[in-house]
Order: sequence, then C-alpha cells, then structure tokens
Amino acid sequence: MAMFDKPVTGSDGTSGPGTVVGGNVKLTGTLKDVNDITVHGQVEGEIISDRVVTIAETAKVKGPITATTITIAGTVNGAVTASERCELLPSARVTGSVATADLSIRSGAIFNGKATMTAVERAETTRSEFIEPTPEAEPIEEPAQAAEQNEPTPSNDTADSNSETDQATPTAEFED
Repeated sequence: MAMFDKPVTGSDGTSGPGTVVGGNVKLTGTLKDVNDITVHGQVEGEIISDRVVTIAETAKVKGPITATTITIAGTVNGAVTASERCELLPSARVTGSVATADLSIRSGAIFNGKATMTAVERAETTRSEFIEPTPEAEPIEEPAQAAEQNEPTPSNDTADSNSETDQATPTAEFED
C-alpha cells in the first residue's frame, strides 16, 4: 500500500498522520497528540493537540478540548480552548465555554455557554509599537480646533458685509 511507504512529516518536524478515533470507538481518558486529532466516535476525557482537532458529526465528546484550531460538527460537553480558531459547523452541539481568538458559529449550530475572545500572539503588536515618536514632532490638533483656527475673521470690506446672505441655502423644487 502506497499510503504506508513513506512517513508523513509535518512542517515542524513531527512525523505521523495524527490520531483518528473511529466511529465505533469509545475512548476514556486523555487523548494527546502533537499532530492532528479527528474524532468520529466517543471520547470521555481530555483531548489535547498542538495542531488541529476535528470533532466529526457522529462524534460525542465529554471533556475539555485544547488545540490551535478546533472544528466541531458533533456534540461536545466541556470547555473548548483554541489558541487561533474555533468553528462550530451547522450540526454542532456545544455545551460549555469557548475561548479563542477567532470564533465562527454557523447557522444551525447550537452553543450554550460562554465565549471568550482571546488575542492571538502574533496579532498583539499594535500600530503604536511600529511608530517611534520624535521629539520635534508637533501635537496633532483635533479637527474642531483646526477648523476654528482656519475660520476667516470678519473684516470691514464691503464684499464681506453680505457674507450671511452669500451662504448657499439648500432648496428643493418639485414638479407635479
């Protein structure tokens, strides 16, 4: 079989295809893998992955799930913690807390719990960290202050004496 001729190696040097819990499997305890984990059956206990966890439509999980990315189509009772992204597909049934930087709940999914949005490490850099203030820079004026400073001052010229009547007045014409 060609599938087993060469080991699968991830970009971070980890090898292996990850873990798949089959539809007829009931696992009790902690399921931990540095690679992807896909659950089609039942898991009672903690699921931990350094990469992606996928809970298939036929899956039932009772316990916490922790991974970089988590996609749920089945039933989960427990805390869900995804450091980057969590997606609840239309068939998902989640009871428990969800903590992630990017949460997507599709129409039809049922979510009963608390969602907490966390910052992704690479997105924590703010714009102000890229701009170094210079000592000779002048403070930025508020738009209202700038408008006040740029207003023309009234003069005694006859051209300015009718300035109130020279302002445009919006009009509307209607034809029957």
